[in-house]
Amino acid sequence: MNFLTASIESLGAKVVGWFTVGYAMFAFLAKAGLLLLDRTTWNRATFDVVVKQVYFTAVQILPVFLGYALVISWLIITIILSTARDFGLTAFASEMTIRVLVLELLPFLTALFIALRSGSAINTEVALMQVNNELDALAHCKVPPMQFEFLPRLIGGVVSVVILAGLAGLLALLMGYLTIYGMSTAGFEPYTQTIAKIFDFTIMAGLLVKCALFGLAVTLIPVTAGLETPKKLFMVPVSVLRGMMRVFFAIVTIEVVSLALKYI
Repeated sequence: MNFLTASIESLGAKVVGWFTVGYAMFAFLAKAGLLLLDRTTWNRATFDVVVKQVYFTAVQILPVFLGYALVISWLIITIILSTARDFGLTAFASEMTIRVLVLELLPFLTALFIALRSGSAINTEVALMQVNNELDALAHCKVPPMQFEFLPRLIGGVVSVVILAGLAGLLALLMGYLTIYGMSTAGFEPYTQTIAKIFDFTIMAGLLVKCALFGLAVTLIPVTAGLETPKKLFMVPVSVLRGMMRVFFAIVTIEVVSLALKYI
């Protein structure tokens, strides 16, 4: 009986904790959204910080990321083409390539890439700022942390994931054509017709929304996890671990929901 009571209490505490974390994230996002719509937010200083965030998150890693996307795309396209030939489905190889790589795998891997590189860094930085009272110092100096520290990171994450996923998708389309048809122009018309058939308005809008949600997840969750950090230095690694686990589950949830809405 005591064990059952303890289990119920433990489960209840976890559920309350999840709701508390979720409420804090949505409240933070609502505050950021209101600030985003405020015309006074967009001065030169804020714009410069946003540009720097996009540079550090996307532009700085572009060569490495494109190399990573190129290798992944070539490998997956080769596997799909080989499997399609074995089962006599070569005519569907281009469509399978686009659906698997461009619509699903590359946006998901882009979000993971940004999460591991930038999300963890954001979580660590915000946690250290919280522990060292730097956020309080900024507020005391009338420098709003939301405007100059947090909102640029959210915007930078969304823009970076959308741009990188788009570039990876274009690269995969090019690799798919070269792998299936080679340097011949004979396959250009059927390949472009396949692309046009797949990428209707609904699919394009869904892909854009999914990438934007990925970008939001890899920045919003680390920021809020960093703000939850107790003012003890040894709690920073714990905060980063907790934040990155939440990011991973959020990314997987977004992908699963996207697949369910699209194919079920």
